[in-house]
Amino acid sequence: MKELLRFLIKYYYALLFILLESIGIVILVRNNTYQRTRFVNLAHTISGNFSKKIAVIKDYLTLHEENRQLIEENNRLYNLVKSSVSISYTDLQSEKESFQRLEYIYIPARVINNSTNKQFNYIILDKGREDGIEQDMAVVCSDGIVGVIKEVSEHFSSAISFLNRNLQISAKIKKSGHFGPLQWTGTGHQKARLKDIPHNISIELEDSIVTSGYSAIFPENYMIGRISDFSLKGGNYYEITVHLSTDFKNLRNVQVIKNLYREEQMDLEERTRND
Repeated sequence: MKELLRFLIKYYYALLFILLESIGIVILVRNNTYQRTRFVNLAHTISGNFSKKIAVIKDYLTLHEENRQLIEENNRLYNLVKSSVSISYTDLQSEKESFQRLEYIYIPARVINNSTNKQFNYIILDKGREDGIEQDMAVVCSDGIVGVIKEVSEHFSSAISFLNRNLQISAKIKKSGHFGPLQWTGTGHQKARLKDIPHNISIELEDSIVTSGYSAIFPENYMIGRISDFSLKGGNYYEITVHLSTDFKNLRNVQVIKNLYREEQMDLEERTRND
């Protein structure tokens, strides 16, 4: 205790200076939009660089698992391309219909920081504004959905993880098409709850739950998980527990999805609501 007091007395002026400087910076950042933006970008850059170095070490130690995931992702994309080609040439009725409009662009990124043990979890990616990343883009992986981009700096970006109580997406039962809001339960890292599904709909355990496409963020039919439990709430609607297909404790390679028609769609929806 005496040593601590001697230290405080000896460095009193230096500690007081640091305290006052810190208070001044906090006040400046809170009351000045430009300074706050610069501070957030700087914090993203510093945190991103540090997390990237840690991620390099983790990647070296998990090369075998990474190779397995990349092989699975290549197989999924290969099958997807084959399916797309088959549809576009088999079902066309005219030469004009053979042209498929490009709606989404997929930007590969790597997870360099990730949390799963909080109520409001975030993910840091090694791609930013320079790579075409923007706010409100969807983030997915080979197993399913991951989250939505929240903040972007020049070389890094942060995403709201689906394991975040503030995030809710529109999901549907794949076999019937009936949809409702889906949200993380707040416990564990692989459970979510789907609501507002009418009681007269036939559902079974292990039914696939996918994205509904009723938003300008996630494309339709992207895998979310499977039904692990369900019960009637109030007699009219099911409350469905979904086992998420994404392993949030083992995220490495992800895809950020850019909807090329997002602004047009949102503008139309806004004008429709105003009318």
